Amino acid sequence: MAFAGLALFNPAKAQTEDQDTTTIHFIVQASISGLQEISAGGLAAQKALRPEVKAFGKRMVADHGKAQTMLMQLAKSKGYQVPSQATSPPVPEPMLTKASGKDFDRLYVHMMVPGHRQTVLLFQNYAIRGKDPAVKAFAQQTLSMLKEHLAAITAIDDTVKEVAQ
Repeated sequence: MAFAGLALFNPAKAQTEDQDTTTIHFIVQASISGLQEISAGGLAAQKALRPEVKAFGKRMVADHGKAQTMLMQLAKSKGYQVPSQATSPPVPEPMLTKASGKDFDRLYVHMMVPGHRQTVLLFQNYAIRGKDPAVKAFAQQTLSMLKEHLAAITAIDDTVKEVAQ
């Protein structure tokens, strides 16, 4: 999902000067992205028509829920203060809440593909350039899961496109 609202607050403001703002920025973006995936995945688990879309939604809730817990524990253990905007459940995507049946499946899948591409890039970038070794290890560890998600949703997207034609 897109990282809406990131420019609305400065996550570095509440931090001590010796903390790395690049790491804080990564944590904030990763948290928002993860919470969006959990929210949309929950909708897919409930509303999806196609079994593979429903299963993918359940996987998003489980995998991103676990990663979110790990990220927040890591941030807390390192003393990073994550703003509440990055830890509060997001407002569900209005288009997804209104859609149903095949329209829901198509919309959800089409939102997940670019969302996971963005998230993979975010994690790849920090895994390569990150300064905090523990957060960098988290990014590297989580990256393989995100790449699996991207491959899975791309395959589902291909089948959804074929059915639509």
